[in-house]
Amino acid sequence: MSKTKLEGLTFVPFTLSEKPKLIDWLTSDRWDFYENTTPSRDKISSAIDKGEYHGDECRTFWMRDPLTSENVGLIRIYDLLDESAMFDLRVKTANRGTGIGKHAVRWLTAHVFNTYPKIIRIEGQTREDNIAMRKVFRSCGYLKEAHYRACWKNESNEYLDSIGYGILKSDFENGTVTPVRWDDEASIG
Repeated sequence: MSKTKLEGLTFVPFTLSEKPKLIDWLTSDRWDFYENTTPSRDKISSAIDKGEYHGDECRTFWMRDPLTSENVGLIRIYDLLDESAMFDLRVKTANRGTGIGKHAVRWLTAHVFNTYPKIIRIEGQTREDNIAMRKVFRSCGYLKEAHYRACWKNESNEYLDSIGYGILKSDFENGTVTPVRWDDEASIG
């Protein structure tokens, strides 16, 4: 996807009437950095029915190519009734490495903070080996806040580390990054 196309990328709300389209979309690709790299139609259908893609606590958006009207990615933002939201971002294999991830994270960050005044932070998780996503987090003002050792099992039954990133609303508004106080362990003995 070219920069010109990227600038016109649209974010279109998912509606429950699109359930078959979402099932087809999620089962038509491989999601290498997810625990379930090839989700089944039944599992996705059940998740949609449970409100994991749309409801009071969750909103999903298609990332649509403006020239082809193709859905090239998906953003699922959840925990919207809490003060800390989380998100899931998926980009079709053919469109990875084009800058869509960075564009999407910037959009979703602004969308969440501007739409949900109660939310004071957004967080996301990725595997240690998902270097592209880790770079996206950093370039979008997210700070590494957690490193969970050996907690993400891959398809080879190996346990990988999970890395947690977050952004504070105040940092988003001020264009700053407040560091984590990693040195507080000394004060508790």
